[in-house]
Amino acid sequence: TRRFWVSAALSVPLLLVVMAPMLGMPLHDWISPNLTRWVELLLATPVVLWAGRPLLVRGARSVVTGHLNMFTLIALGVGAAYVYSLAATLAPALFPAAFRDPHSGLIGVYFEAAAVITALVLLGQVLELRARKRTGGAIRELLSLAPDTARVIRDGTEVVVPLEEVQAGDRLRVRPGDRIPVDGRVVEGRSNVDEAMLTGEP
Repeated sequence: TRRFWVSAALSVPLLLVVMAPMLGMPLHDWISPNLTRWVELLLATPVVLWAGRPLLVRGARSVVTGHLNMFTLIALGVGAAYVYSLAATLAPALFPAAFRDPHSGLIGVYFEAAAVITALVLLGQVLELRARKRTGGAIRELLSLAPDTARVIRDGTEVVVPLEEVQAGDRLRVRPGDRIPVDGRVVEGRSNVDEAMLTGEP
C-alpha cells in the first residue's frame, strides 16, 4: 500500500508534466524540453525502481523459472519503457536521426508510461489483497460455525467426543438448537436445519 501511494504521488505530477503541452498549457515556455525530461527521470525513477521493485522481481523470477505470467509482461513493458527513456536521456547520440523530434531535436521518452503502469498495477495488487483478506475472514467465520464436539451414540449411550474422533458409520444425536457437526443421513427424527453455512441464508 505504501509503495502504491508513493508511486501515485509521483506519477500524477509526472503525467501532468507530459500532458501539459497537449492540454494547451505553455509548459515549455517555463521549462525547456531538455530540462523536462530530467524532471521526468527524477519522478519516474523511484516509482519504477523502488515502488515497482516487487513487480520487476516477480517478472524476472518468472523468466528464470520458465513460468511466464502477468508479471512477465508487466516487467517487460515497464522495463523497456524505462530503459529506453533512460538511454534517450543519458546517451541520445546512440539513436539514429530518424528517432529525433523534428521540433525539439530530442529523442522521445516514455517515463510516464513506465510510472503510470507501475502505479496502476500496484493499485490492482492493493485491491486484490484487500479482497483476499475479506474472503479469508469470511471463510474463517464459516469454519467457526462448525462445532468442536459431537454427540456419538456408542453401546446405547450418548458420549460427547471431539469432532476429530468421529468416524464413518458412527451414529450421532443432534439436539434441537445444536449445530450439525458432520455430513450424514437422517435415520430417525425430523427438524428444521439452519443452512446458513452452506447457502449464506438461514
